[in-house]
Amino acid sequence: MEQQKLAYLLDRYADNTITSEEEKEFLEYLQTNPGSELAEDVGDAFLLANQHIKTNLKPYRDIAANIVVADRVPRMKAQQRLLFRIFPVRVRAAAAAILLVLAAGSYLWQRPKKAPAGQPQAVADIAPARYGAMLTRSNGQQLLLDSIHTGRISEEEGTDLVFDKDNLSYQGGGVGDRLVYNTITTPRGRTFHLTLQDGTGVWLNAGSSITYPVAFTGKERNVRISGEVYFEVAKLAGQPFIVDINGKANVQVLGTHFNINAYGDEPFIETTLLEGAVKVSRNIQQAVDNTILKPGQQARITENRMMTVDEVQLNEVMAWRNGLFHFSNATVPQIMRQLARWYDVEVRFEGTPPVRTFSGEIGRDLSLQQVLAILKSMRINYTVNNKQLTITD
Repeated sequence: MEQQKLAYLLDRYADNTITSEEEKEFLEYLQTNPGSELAEDVGDAFLLANQHIKTNLKPYRDIAANIVVADRVPRMKAQQRLLFRIFPVRVRAAAAAILLVLAAGSYLWQRPKKAPAGQPQAVADIAPARYGAMLTRSNGQQLLLDSIHTGRISEEEGTDLVFDKDNLSYQGGGVGDRLVYNTITTPRGRTFHLTLQDGTGVWLNAGSSITYPVAFTGKERNVRISGEVYFEVAKLAGQPFIVDINGKANVQVLGTHFNINAYGDEPFIETTLLEGAVKVSRNIQQAVDNTILKPGQQARITENRMMTVDEVQLNEVMAWRNGLFHFSNATVPQIMRQLARWYDVEVRFEGTPPVRTFSGEIGRDLSLQQVLAILKSMRINYTVNNKQLTITD
């Protein structure tokens, strides 16, 4: 088949505009030309995917079985779209192993003539983050929540603390006007969900914390957070919900859904609104500057307290809540910061970090070893010693 015709069929198939006759012709070519460059590239992606899935992929599995796989990686945009079609992004078990390779937005892969230097050493696998947190009560007592059985934990200021079905909830109206605070902390490698006494839902990403009263008895509902936290705030007229973000900014709402990313090792504080309305304030030299967000908008505050507002893709911001890492033109250090928090590993760079950017999504349910296999496919060299990951490229 001439290359021009093959490229045409590949593009048509990748974009899902191919006719049934053209599709038959294209698939027959792959089956009857296993040694071709295109077949080898497609076979490489199948090899990566089949390391992580056992599902029935006919007719694609039959094609892959007849392909001789070499040490190559996909590099054509059309091939990227082709495999996105075969393995939908949202089907994480199928797509995770190949997604970053296929979606490397700004980097054109070249076929290596020999294996890259600095091959990773064999390491014990590290599981992804699991459910769990540390509860610090007002009297200083600490409870490890991932080791507590379902049921009532205790009572504090007339409020019951109940741990049920992986959710800590505060139930009851409280006693008196005294505010008593608890703190939930998720260390690296943990994630958690709780329901505050007013019915507000709170989801904490790895390496995050929230401090809150066991019962909201005042004119305001005040909490303080660090890290990344998603809120679904219960509507209570006349009792605004206010989030203090590390003393650098705050968000005020009555009832809405929003996400705050305020990790100390990230250069921005990002507040993203999903529904309702919020007022974001930045604290600058005893003054306060406010802006009102609309759904789909994100307020970003820099380290020097400058604030900008932009429209964003909500599915990208909320990928972590949907079990995904999402990278959009992300640098290697940006990717590594997310992996360090999720897998509770220390990441260091030997020399200058690789100057590349990547776009795509990958399932957060993969083990570290599976993620490292993807890094190897992206020609990012590394070594591992216990829980220290060193990038050597």
